[in-house]
Amino acid sequence: MKRVLLTFLLILIVLTACEAKNRTVDSPVITKSFPEIIEPHNPEQAEQSGDVVVLLEGIRNRDKWNTFMKNVKKKHQDQIRVTKYTIEGGPIIHKLIYDGTAIQSTYDNSRDAYGSKQGMKTDTCKGIGTMKSEQGHIFYVLTGCEKEENPFWMPKL
Repeated sequence: MKRVLLTFLLILIVLTACEAKNRTVDSPVITKSFPEIIEPHNPEQAEQSGDVVVLLEGIRNRDKWNTFMKNVKKKHQDQIRVTKYTIEGGPIIHKLIYDGTAIQSTYDNSRDAYGSKQGMKTDTCKGIGTMKSEQGHIFYVLTGCEKEENPFWMPKL
């Protein structure tokens, strides 16, 4: 019995060491959650929560978006919450979680008076690219999405 227990412990130690050896500093596991959303989630509250805030008059917390984009380019895990405000002032929230290979996008327009009340929608996308509108504006967009519902877009900084 002792021999079986010792063998089991030895296998457990070896497996644990192998798992720790395979994990690198370049590929940390994301375990943090997004900050709680303070209602009614106006632009000031969203900015204080660390969201990238997209308004008609400009973008707040641009540095957070730039860091996220650098991490995606380097294939480092990261996450970001982007809150865009409609002309009427309703928040539309996108959570983007990058695992090093794909982006999970969560779309929530339930706080917008004209939004759907269906709850959050998620999609998995392969990456981020750019798109040029007919008016000549350039936007970041998610690419290679499975569902392509409620696509993410953001003005290029």
